[in-house]
Amino acid sequence: MNLILIPLYTHNLSQEAYGQYDLIMSIQQLLAIGITLGVYSGMVRYFNEFENHNQLKNTTLTFSFVWGAGVTVLMWGVNPILYPWILGRGDSHHLYLPFVVMSSVLACLNLIYSSYFAMQFKALLSGLVQLAASLATLLFALYFFLVLKWGIIGILGAQLLGNGTVFMIILALDCRRFRARMDPNQLRSMLKYGTGLMLGNISGWVLSLSDRFLIKGFMNLSHVALYAIGYKIGMLIQPLFINPFASLFTPFKYAVYKEADGPARIIKMFRMYNFIGWLVVLMLSLFANVTVRIAATNAYEAAAFIVPFIAFSYYLSGVMNFYSLGLHIANKMKINTVLIISTALINVLFNFVFIPVAGIYGSAFSTVISYAVANGLYYYYGSKYYSIGLGPLQPYKYLIICLPLYGVYLLYMSVIHSPFLEIVFNGVLSIAFIALSLWFGFISKEELTGLLGRFLKPKPVQAITGTEA
Repeated sequence: MNLILIPLYTHNLSQEAYGQYDLIMSIQQLLAIGITLGVYSGMVRYFNEFENHNQLKNTTLTFSFVWGAGVTVLMWGVNPILYPWILGRGDSHHLYLPFVVMSSVLACLNLIYSSYFAMQFKALLSGLVQLAASLATLLFALYFFLVLKWGIIGILGAQLLGNGTVFMIILALDCRRFRARMDPNQLRSMLKYGTGLMLGNISGWVLSLSDRFLIKGFMNLSHVALYAIGYKIGMLIQPLFINPFASLFTPFKYAVYKEADGPARIIKMFRMYNFIGWLVVLMLSLFANVTVRIAATNAYEAAAFIVPFIAFSYYLSGVMNFYSLGLHIANKMKINTVLIISTALINVLFNFVFIPVAGIYGSAFSTVISYAVANGLYYYYGSKYYSIGLGPLQPYKYLIICLPLYGVYLLYMSVIHSPFLEIVFNGVLSIAFIALSLWFGFISKEELTGLLGRFLKPKPVQAITGTEA
């Protein structure tokens, strides 16, 4: 959906307008932390602790709807004071923040349903919720943006109606099982866990998205737009791999960690994560130039070199699902929060150092360093409460394959100017990655041939109790 919407926006908005839109999306993600209160994370954490899963889902939905309605009313009340200060005055600027808040509330409700299905290993239903919201947003965006020429407010309106339409459909289908109620014990447990993550989530926002505001401060909105394009392409690793993997791994790890062979089974998942994750990082990096040409105008050409940094950063963020397991099992959310805050501060510090020196590339490099530090911290503290047996340098061993391959790519890119030949050579390098991974023993032939059957298509019962998961 990003690849479809990016050219729509970049060809119809100026670089400055697209940069402003990206800043609005960053504000939305910050506001969403207070809007959701992490309640869906609490539902996931305690899903296996309560027998009545439907009641847990109803409690989560009811609270989120009531809380979201209150936050929406509050935003409409304070908006006249906030929007001139945050966004400046302009056409439709007074609608930006209220639309962002309402869209976030509806997205949270959809995410609750998606998480509910994922925790039951109903991967198709979980994915369909997100896909339907994306498709609905796309259809509304095409009409508002191309036909009505509404600009940024058309994008925000499309998100609002897209999420709202999907939620109403799901709620109608779930009407026989949904009851507006809040179980005090369930809600207390979920909110304690979710709010415990809030400060960490805010720090995570600083780690991932505050760089836009720093780039704007040191440079301008055009550079924000350039950075945003590279960032959006690089972060495609998240919907392509990290999110689907997390949807499987989250219920899996909470189900098996108590078993005698739990650490060994988690290590097998870690080997799969490393192999697939690095393959996606490499392919996004190799095909970044082609993707930028398709997704944006020639003015965004330099964004291709941002992609490897961002893809690698998101890969490292996924590694934290393994290293942080001990903290989540022991419910050490204070330590979790301190670690994220520390990492966020390190990211801001490095941005202040590297943006004046290397511009947007300095910001991208700062993101990589920050996530690398975060993994080291999570490994150290998480291992105290649950040791899997993974070393802190395990995620980086694929660099001995990927760096030379990317170097070869840079060499032939300097002499080849044919998109067709570029795609062919990129495909060859991707195959070379698989061959070298086998040669170095990073993955076995048995793991490679059994990958689709044993990892991407797990059977629900086996994923929890079987020996093949």
